[in-house]
Amino acid sequence: MAGLTPASGAQGAVERRTTAQRIGKGLLLAVIVLWCLLPFAWLIITSLKQGDAALNNPNPLVGPFGLGNYASVFGAGFAYNLRNSMIVAGTTTIICVAVGSLAAYALVRLPLKGKVVILGAVLAVSLYPPIALVPPLYEVWRSIGLLNTYPGLYIPYTAFTLPITIFVLTTFFAAIPPDMEEAAKVDGATPLQAFWRVVVPLAAPGIFAAAILVFVYSWNEFLLASVFTPRDLAAQTVTVAIANFPGAVQFQVPLGSVTAASVVTTIPMILMALIFQRRIVSGLMAGSVKG
Repeated sequence: MAGLTPASGAQGAVERRTTAQRIGKGLLLAVIVLWCLLPFAWLIITSLKQGDAALNNPNPLVGPFGLGNYASVFGAGFAYNLRNSMIVAGTTTIICVAVGSLAAYALVRLPLKGKVVILGAVLAVSLYPPIALVPPLYEVWRSIGLLNTYPGLYIPYTAFTLPITIFVLTTFFAAIPPDMEEAAKVDGATPLQAFWRVVVPLAAPGIFAAAILVFVYSWNEFLLASVFTPRDLAAQTVTVAIANFPGAVQFQVPLGSVTAASVVTTIPMILMALIFQRRIVSGLMAGSVKG
C-alpha cells in the first residue's frame, strides 16, 4: 500500500470505469440483439410445429415438431413463387441501378438549370400513394395483356423506386471530385468510360445501398402484386402466395404453413445482408456523413 501513488490509483479507477462501460455496452447490445431475434426465433419454432399445434397451443416449446410444414409449402408450388419474386425484384433492381446511376450522374455533372427543382420533383414522385394508381393501371394492364406477367410488376415497381434511387445516388456522385474524371479523360477515356471505370467503383457503397433498398421493396411489395398477379403461379410472388395459402381465406388459418413460408422468404434477405454487409454499412454511413 505504501507504493500506491495517486497516479496509479487514478489509472486503476479509469480502467475499472472503462471495464464497466464495456460490460454495460455489451449487455445493452445483447438485449437489443435478443429483442430483434425473438420474433424470428418464434417464427422458426412455430413453423416446425406439426398439425394444429401452431394454432391451438401458444407455448413455443410444446410440439410435435417436424418439417411437414415446409414440405407442404413447397408441395403447393412455393418454389415457383420464390422464382417469380427473385426475377421481379432482380429485374427492378438492375433497371433502377442502371438508369438511376446515369440520371444521378447527369444531375450532378451536367450544367442543368434548376437541379434542385428537378431533384425535388423526382423525389415527389416516390411520395405518390400506389393505391391511387391501382384502378387505372389495372385497366391499362388488362387491355394490353400485362396482367399475370413479370413486366406488369417490375414496370410499376421501377416507377416507384427509381426516384429514391436517383436521390440516394446523387449524394454519392456529388461527393466524388470531378478532377478524377478529368484525369481519366486526359488519358484518353471517353465520358462513359470515365463514368464506368472511375465514378462507379468509387460510388460502389452507395450503389449497393440503393440496390438493397430497391430489392427489399420489390421483394416485400404486396398491394400491386395481389392485384396484378392474384392466382397465376407463372408470375405470382411470395407475398401473394402466403396470403392465398389453402385455408388462409377460409375458416382456419394455416399458421404452420404461413410461418414456414415466411421463414423461407426471409432467408434470401438474410443471406444478402450477410454477404454485402460491409458495403451496405459503409454505403449507409457514407450517405449519412456526406448528405
